[in-house]
Amino acid sequence: MAQVIGARDCVRLFMSYEDHYETLLAEHYTWMFRMPFDEKVAEQRALLERAGLSQGQTAVDLGAGSGFQSMALVQMGFEQVTAVDTSPHLLKELQQRDHGGRITCLREDIRDASAIISTPVDAALCMGDTLTHLGSLKEVEELIAVLAGGLKPGGKLVFSWRDLSNVPKGVDRFIPVNSDEDRIMMCFLEDQEQHVMVHDLIHVRTNDGWQLKRSAYPKIKLSAEDVRRTFAAHGLEVVSEFVERGMIVMTAQKAL
Repeated sequence: MAQVIGARDCVRLFMSYEDHYETLLAEHYTWMFRMPFDEKVAEQRALLERAGLSQGQTAVDLGAGSGFQSMALVQMGFEQVTAVDTSPHLLKELQQRDHGGRITCLREDIRDASAIISTPVDAALCMGDTLTHLGSLKEVEELIAVLAGGLKPGGKLVFSWRDLSNVPKGVDRFIPVNSDEDRIMMCFLEDQEQHVMVHDLIHVRTNDGWQLKRSAYPKIKLSAEDVRRTFAAHGLEVVSEFVERGMIVMTAQKAL
């Protein structure tokens, strides 16, 4: 008799986001953003300033990737930035950047934030859809609880993520990411109730012709109201909220 597999079981048949990045995405991550690294850093600095973040001493960047936000924090005047990611490839890329020794790279799962923040910080970031890599709303709530406790009085959290509540239908599910003469990348989205399965496909030119590399991983659906409610539950006040290129950007502050 055939076994019926539910949506939650389907999620487990695909890679974790950690494996997805290491086997496919990390190698192409910085290239995906369609602009030189320094331009992306400048863009993220402007975004953080618009979100109400100003100069501080210490910050932690959760899901730092190759360092767009970490480098922006350094340029904004932060003296000590801890860049956290699970990808050794991306952390190595960041380590090779010129940041004046002000960035410490840490390979760690952001769900272990209590081990990451040993002393209170002025700012904590979780940008670029990293939140939706978590396994459930409960994990997001647990992360916010730890971060709220890890902020100095007056410290700020800045989050950005894409609201996947309304997944495109039909051919609109297919999204071009970037392309050049040697690489073509696109993704498509598959709605699975509480999750959205993201399928990444990258064609790479080799000496033997074009090679297709592909992988998929789940993202959770996370609304702005989910995050607002959790901030409030942990004594954080939302001081800025806007949408930039389809991404919700929200800043919350701890009381003085």
